[in-house]
Amino acid sequence: MQLTGHPHSLLDVLSAIADAKSLLIFGSIGSEDVDSNTLLKRTNLTLKQYYSRISALVNVGLVEKKNKKYSLTSLGKVVYELQVVTQHALDNYWILKAIDSLDDVPKKHQESAVNNFIRDPELRKWLTKKNSQLSTGLELLESIKQGEIRDSINILLVEDEPDVLLSFKTVLVSHGYNVDTFTDSFEAFKHFTMLNRPFYNLALLDIRMKGMNGIQLYQKLKTIDDRLRIRFITALDAANELISLVPNLDPLHIIKKPISNEDLLNIVKSAVSSPPSHQVLGI
Repeated sequence: MQLTGHPHSLLDVLSAIADAKSLLIFGSIGSEDVDSNTLLKRTNLTLKQYYSRISALVNVGLVEKKNKKYSLTSLGKVVYELQVVTQHALDNYWILKAIDSLDDVPKKHQESAVNNFIRDPELRKWLTKKNSQLSTGLELLESIKQGEIRDSINILLVEDEPDVLLSFKTVLVSHGYNVDTFTDSFEAFKHFTMLNRPFYNLALLDIRMKGMNGIQLYQKLKTIDDRLRIRFITALDAANELISLVPNLDPLHIIKKPISNEDLLNIVKSAVSSPPSHQVLGI
């Protein structure tokens, strides 16, 4: 199975803001959190035109909707700031052309011209960077092509009982699975985040853990990778309580402790062979 290091390409992001109306929507959200009615009034788009554009911004991860208002994601904030810098560059187009004409004078005179002509500090920073500090075209191309090949199944196991953790891992590893284990849910979340790519086929999460419990960890992991398959681990006497707390939780997605090695393997085999679900459970 081949998975790219990130779910969207640079082309996807640029395409989502490629026309004037999309850029206007993106810019409006960048300046303040805003609802659909306000965006529709600003853009004068039909509902169909508006929703196709806002959906594209959401799908590539530039924008998210919270409390009926759209706001920029962390990725969106980065792209928005780069867009602002680009606009400032365009506002200084003729000055930049003048600086380009100085390519036959000593470097110190070129730098002096940048400092004298360009009032925007962000533009000056970009223009005075050394070539070695700028990403080369080959590096960008490599980044676009970069992928991750997975030859086996990767499982994230989070369980605060060391004996159970070791037992589960031993069984799974002996049957060819790659298993990363954590007794601390925050450490598991940190590790998952720092991978910065879809890596795990399945996460097995204990429900009752100190600090961040299994349901809370589940919601955070699904926010990062909504295709991640997840199964919950809980004591036999707490399984019914869990189902009552999470009405739309499939009972077959619960690993009840204690469990036999055979039953554990059957649940894991069924989980990794099932199609990923984008659904996020409500609490």
